[in-house]
Amino acid sequence: MTGPVFVGRRGPLAVVEQAWEDARTGRPAVVWVEGEAGAGKTAFLARAAAGRRAAAVLTATGDAAESGLAHGLLDQVVAGLPSGILERFPLLRPDRAPRADPLAVGADLLGALGAVPDDDPVLVVLDDVQWADPASVRALVFALRRLRHDRVLVLAGIRHPAAGPGDTADDRSVDAWWERLPATGETVRRVRLEGLDPGELSELAAALGRPLGSTGAAERLWRHTRGHPLHARTLLEELPPEVLAGTADVLPAPRSLPSVLLVRLARAAPGTEALVVAAAVLGESAPLALAAAVAGLEDPSDALDEAVGLGLVEELPGGPAVRIGFVHPLVRAAVRGDLPPARRRALHAGAAARLAGRVALDHRIAAAAGPDPALAAEIEELVATPGAALAGAEAADLLRAAADLSTDPDDRERRLLAATSRLIGDGEIARAVALADAVEGCRPGPWRSAVLGQLALFTGRFGVAREWFEAAQATEPGAPGEERPGDRARAGAAAHLAILHLLHGDPERAVATAGVALSQGARGDDVRLPGGLALVLGLAALGRGADARAVLDRATSGDGRPPLVDALIVRGVLAALAGDDPAAAVDLDEAVQRARAGEPVRGLALALAFRPAVADRTGAPDGVIEGFELAVTLARDGGTALPGALAHAFAAEALAVRGRADEARAHLASAAASGPRWWGIDVCAAIAAARLAEVSDDPAGVLEALAPTRAPGVRALADGLGMLAPRVLETEALLALGRTDEAAAALAALEEQAVGRHRVDVARLRLCLDGGRPHAVAELGVADVAAPHATARLETEIGRRLLAAGERRAGVDLLRGARDTLARLGAAPWRARCEALLHGAGLTPAAADEALGLTPHEEAVVALVARGLTNREIGRDLYITPRTVAYHLSNVYAKLGVASRRELVRLREH
Repeated sequence: MTGPVFVGRRGPLAVVEQAWEDARTGRPAVVWVEGEAGAGKTAFLARAAAGRRAAAVLTATGDAAESGLAHGLLDQVVAGLPSGILERFPLLRPDRAPRADPLAVGADLLGALGAVPDDDPVLVVLDDVQWADPASVRALVFALRRLRHDRVLVLAGIRHPAAGPGDTADDRSVDAWWERLPATGETVRRVRLEGLDPGELSELAAALGRPLGSTGAAERLWRHTRGHPLHARTLLEELPPEVLAGTADVLPAPRSLPSVLLVRLARAAPGTEALVVAAAVLGESAPLALAAAVAGLEDPSDALDEAVGLGLVEELPGGPAVRIGFVHPLVRAAVRGDLPPARRRALHAGAAARLAGRVALDHRIAAAAGPDPALAAEIEELVATPGAALAGAEAADLLRAAADLSTDPDDRERRLLAATSRLIGDGEIARAVALADAVEGCRPGPWRSAVLGQLALFTGRFGVAREWFEAAQATEPGAPGEERPGDRARAGAAAHLAILHLLHGDPERAVATAGVALSQGARGDDVRLPGGLALVLGLAALGRGADARAVLDRATSGDGRPPLVDALIVRGVLAALAGDDPAAAVDLDEAVQRARAGEPVRGLALALAFRPAVADRTGAPDGVIEGFELAVTLARDGGTALPGALAHAFAAEALAVRGRADEARAHLASAAASGPRWWGIDVCAAIAAARLAEVSDDPAGVLEALAPTRAPGVRALADGLGMLAPRVLETEALLALGRTDEAAAALAALEEQAVGRHRVDVARLRLCLDGGRPHAVAELGVADVAAPHATARLETEIGRRLLAAGERRAGVDLLRGARDTLARLGAAPWRARCEALLHGAGLTPAAADEALGLTPHEEAVVALVARGLTNREIGRDLYITPRTVAYHLSNVYAKLGVASRRELVRLREH
């Protein structure tokens, strides 16, 4: 059997060749191969990958029938890894938790790519990624975005436009995830497979053994087909030579590509036709034995030979069991689309009888001739079965199918509403919103109103959400006894209405409404989690912190089991707001790790928004900005605007502290544009804007930025939650403007409430206001507070005063320590102020103190080396591979003239 015909594509192949050379020298590359159906992407990928000497070749092909199989594409990829690597990265094994976080899986994939031995590149070939399952896409994108100095080449083929002839849907949601890769650049290259030119068409004709036989024929064929490889090949094979060689202005052509393929199939032997048709029902590829069984063939050898010879299917390489696949999706679409409905359903039924599990169920659904109440009930029962291990989105898809199979209106609407609720609970807000019209078409009832209210709430239509929640609550409750869907919907509406009251700045109503929701006895996270969140935050906003903590203590202890992840998130958020960053870090770190291990969680986007801010304030600045980017990505892709806006605001403040003003402003603009306005985001954005003005020595700008926080209602809410940064910034700005009386009053109000890191801020501001000459932080009673930024700024102020008093040595010692801390934290504006004081004292910073000429990535690696982390641990922390860590360290050693980790740490300490 001859191999596939391949001609042309010299330009795109040159791009791949350059990318391969880059990968060989430690510069990873991704070549993105786009083309419409029939453009020859699969053949191009095969030619581009052929003959490469690689440490490992990892291949995977997307299949429309498997796009709902979580991590299906990824499992194909990692199957080619050398033995032993999967044992080191458990989330890459097929027995991972069904709901394992794709970001955590991507981190393991990144580590595995870096762990492949040998100096040759790892070659990853992905085909038809438009049909990749979302979990695989997220994991792959996460890993590919973090390749830095790794010997990896990725070739990825995607159909564009996403839908071709014969397809029934154009789902671009997966494409949106691939778009997280950079459009172009040093790492990512994009090639578009356009039509073959006339010369290449002539080559194609010769390779097929059908030379054109006249000058100008190639040009005529090109004009007729625009060089589309599949269309051109079809004409070359089907049209007589005299027609191709003629001089007519227009070439005859089949009415459509499917008709040509179907004519070819109709001429085949009955067994061949049966095998091809069965394969078309099974998917883009299938085990030969299964296809033969569905086709009713005992020995499919002759049928397979003929089908391959006709150019319809091909035998796929790899694995002991023979698999067959169509040469192009258009072929399968043409064959499947031509099947009479009764025969197609019969084939699906035959497939279902020979398969098991979810795949069999999918075939049974496809085999249904119309409404099938029994099958619908079976699907619903499967979804409700404990231990079914169905992710929310997967369960939602099944429930939607069950709704379509239902005859009773009550059953159909219940299943549709359950599907939408599952999507909301899984954080797939964008997908749930797509069902809004169907939900509105349901008959009025509390569940319908509650679901529509949640969709409005999560998309920022607060007024509409209130109307729907109130409508749900206005319905009559069911009779006492077993919980009914309507009763749970009313409780859920009350719980989410409590959240809405909190967003509107009415914590009293939030607490009261949450209490009503939680007292109704309804079970389920859709009641307990929003109700508990509104109750705890509402109590805290009212200044009843002890009561809020008591509620959280009851939710996180008492039965010997670990606390719910969402309860940890709420506790961590409250601690972060109140200035207790060490406690917040413990809770948020545990919550994120457990969520990534597959535990159910609704508030992951919120945790990821707060976690990098807490890490930054506790003196762990490495990866902070990347952490905010992850939070923004998760919120945006999940359709949850509120956590995304918070992440933007937090990132803006962190960037302002680093002196990266333009980037900070960009995040502030994104915060304003990414979600609805509510008092919490107004406060966070105001803090970031004020911080930008503060590091720019613009006290008037600080006061202007803080204007939204001075509204009495907003200030009371912020004070209740412990959000005292506006008061700190305001007091400092008043002092800088010489408005000492106002500053004194502001500081007195701040002192009454300050806890945690804000105690250090108060000590510094009191020193600025009242004067004094302490010699150490300990003399001010705040040495026990873990707040490195605030402590370094306090040391700077003490050092300044000691220098002014003539105590040069004591002042210089404090300023040096503060400068080193601020340099490690990346707080460039505050570090510059400290160095200006040292310069004024006659000291010029040594070259080793001038960031040592290191890049931000190198500085991050050095900081983690100083903490005693191994290359693998550093890679996991920074989401890069150990090979990239080694690359950065080699550069650091060369720049600093050291030869070991020990010398590097010693130099850094001095």
